[in-house]
Amino acid sequence: MMKTLKASILTASVIASFSAMADWQPYKTVSLDGYNNTVPGGNLYYETNVASGVYRFRIDSASVGIDYATGQAGNKNSKSAALRTYDRTTTADKTASVSYYGLNNDGLQSSSLIHAFSQGGGFDLYLEDWQRADDSGSVNVIIEKWQN
Repeated sequence: MMKTLKASILTASVIASFSAMADWQPYKTVSLDGYNNTVPGGNLYYETNVASGVYRFRIDSASVGIDYATGQAGNKNSKSAALRTYDRTTTADKTASVSYYGLNNDGLQSSSLIHAFSQGGGFDLYLEDWQRADDSGSVNVIIEKWQN
């Protein structure tokens, strides 16, 4: 009976210690340029081969921010970005899922988005403005992966 109790306590403590180590680990930080990564006209930042797992995307509050009208009043220090995810599939008809999200930091609180790639996939990060010629600055998107 005592051996069973000791084994149970040991097992519980090992499981608890492993779950205590689970946390978000840095995957990468992507810097989006206010001119070069703005569509239409600019280029998306994209990754086409993301391993399966759970990822968190969020705006870095220390980012400079985007000025969407350089030299004009207003529209300064915008800390937002667009995110498109593509989930791969192994079904016979090759059906895939595409989702669009917005990431924002309003100066008070930064939103984050958690997305699970069950079979791997890809993502795009970009900015949007119909007149990018007067855009400047940058915004950083922090990407983390959940590790057990």
